[in-house]
Amino acid sequence: MQIALIFVLLLSFVFGLGLLARRLTVPYPILFVIGGLLIGFIPILPTQLKLDPNLIFFLFLPPLLYIQAFNTSWRDFRFYLRPILLLAIGLVVATTVTVAYVAHWLIPGLPLAAGFVLGAIISPPDAIAASAIAQRLGLPRRIVTVLEGESLVNDSTSLVIFKVALVAVGAATPLIGQAWVPGEFVYVSVGGIAVGLVVGRAIAWVRRRIIDDGPQIALTVSLLTPYLSYLLADQFCHVSGVLSVVATGLYLGWEAPDLLNSSIRLQAQAVWEMIIYLLNGIVFVLIGLQLPGILGSMQEHWWPRPFFYAIIINAVCILVRMAWIFPGAYIPRLLSKSIREREELPDWRQVAIVGWCGMRGIVSLAAALTLQGYPDFPRPHIVQFIAFSVIFTTLVLQGLTLPALIRYLGVGDDGIPAREENEARNRISEAVFEKIDEVRREEKFPASALDAVENSYREKALALHDDLADQLGWSGQRHHVLSSRRLRRLTIATQRRALVAMRRAGEIGDDVMHKIEHELDLEEARLKS
Repeated sequence: MQIALIFVLLLSFVFGLGLLARRLTVPYPILFVIGGLLIGFIPILPTQLKLDPNLIFFLFLPPLLYIQAFNTSWRDFRFYLRPILLLAIGLVVATTVTVAYVAHWLIPGLPLAAGFVLGAIISPPDAIAASAIAQRLGLPRRIVTVLEGESLVNDSTSLVIFKVALVAVGAATPLIGQAWVPGEFVYVSVGGIAVGLVVGRAIAWVRRRIIDDGPQIALTVSLLTPYLSYLLADQFCHVSGVLSVVATGLYLGWEAPDLLNSSIRLQAQAVWEMIIYLLNGIVFVLIGLQLPGILGSMQEHWWPRPFFYAIIINAVCILVRMAWIFPGAYIPRLLSKSIREREELPDWRQVAIVGWCGMRGIVSLAAALTLQGYPDFPRPHIVQFIAFSVIFTTLVLQGLTLPALIRYLGVGDDGIPAREENEARNRISEAVFEKIDEVRREEKFPASALDAVENSYREKALALHDDLADQLGWSGQRHHVLSSRRLRRLTIATQRRALVAMRRAGEIGDDVMHKIEHELDLEEARLKS
């Protein structure tokens, strides 16, 4: 009964805080964390939950990562892979090492290996937080792609370091200089990607055979996919479940136009949007709810030492990211001619914004809570408190100040999606008119139906066919109506093929394709109704 009450309370908090975030035009992860923190101090509510980190890693993380990767443009991800890996691997390692030595020097009784544990916990920015905050601010596509790509990949880097550091703490052996650490990282990472691709291909094979079996079956497979990918990689193959889910999402996102019909796509989009919103809301509320329990279990007084440690470590995380971002953006261009030819010169203002988007979230929380299962870990509560402070500070401080920084620097939408969208619409319209001319020559449809459909596209009046028939005065001519509907389906299929061909050729991004594809799905659904 208490579990049901807590679940209802969490949903109520998500509803109320989400509504308030919408009214205040504040990114909802920020308000959820603040709200959860305040709610956690209400003594009469059963909200001071002790979260099982395995619950976060398995229940929440796979679907959130999967849908993020599914909607990520493979073309853009591949094009910006160099800066993404520079952040996802290089910056994570740099942050972990710096935090480890600062924490070891700053906090009495904290071994260096434990400092590496802390550094690995707080080094990776969060995919969900970065996406939720960045996308709504109208940032250039390059910034959004790099931020989302970084946060999808960096979790595996930090978790490998985290596990190695825990072994070092238990074995009382030095971490730096272990020859097997790079090999461990390569094995876990490459193995995770391989498992994810295998799962993706298997799911694609299944989907092609159930595409006409109804949306319920397809949606069940869709919801099962991230959990299957994560479980197979993490529990059975002992490789990165995070990278496995990301690889599966990227692969199926690329193959999606051939695996889903319009009705399944529309329903899946609605279902996934609802699931992701609720999971995000619950996760960020739970993040806020953890602080009272962490403070209650700390042996140190609340003030001033723990807060002093937290302030220093927070500053280190922010400064290391800024110090890494600018050299990483410009030095490779000085050293490599191919990079200069392939990539345009980064605007320093965009680089500054990427440097300020270091929001931490669910992975850092789950890793910090994992320390509950290590009774011999030195000073676990102070490490958990610092980790929570970094999550809270980066989400709230950087998240709330990011819009003001963007306005101050004058960075806005680069217009690339709009240009690609116009090009895509023009191209698929040309494909429609060519198809209509071809059909007209074959005399397969009445001339009146052809004229009606052609006029509707030329006037961009994507209305229900019956309404169009009434306007043209031949709604009573059933043959013409049915012929026009068949022809409209034919033109929709032609547009979809042209759109997918542009996306496969790398001429448009996935965001543009999904937007136009959604409109075509809606039009096809109206015809079926």
